[in-house]
Amino acid sequence: MKIAYLVFGILFTSLASAQSIPTKESARSEEFCSSEWTKRGQLDNSMYQYCLRQELDGYQEFVFLAGKYKAQPWIQNAINYSVQEWTKKGLRQDQMVAYTLKQITEGWEDLQYESKQPNFNKNKAAACTSKWAPQYNMVTYCYKQD
Repeated sequence: MKIAYLVFGILFTSLASAQSIPTKESARSEEFCSSEWTKRGQLDNSMYQYCLRQELDGYQEFVFLAGKYKAQPWIQNAINYSVQEWTKKGLRQDQMVAYTLKQITEGWEDLQYESKQPNFNKNKAAACTSKWAPQYNMVTYCYKQD
């Protein structure tokens, strides 16, 4: 377990220097999970622990995706968008941040594939990008509409 945290820490440190990635602690996952799983003053401890694991997994996925796409000029805007979308009252849902960032990166991959097709319409892609970036899932959706 300590090795995984050490590797994760090294990965995060190297990514943090290239991009602005919020810390895991800034998510305040304990507060978020506690608020989600407390009913009438009673904490459902098993669901609270499950929630904490989900948030940690989400943060790790978020950092992984940020690293995978670190060479792309749009990634910081995608990170900022995802974090802003899923931060409410100072509590960030890292599982949802990761989900949103995954959707964006998948959309970008889809758009890259489309751009290699013989009938690719650069003007339509540019219009969709202008309207929706950094949400590349929406850019691709827009592009594929008739």
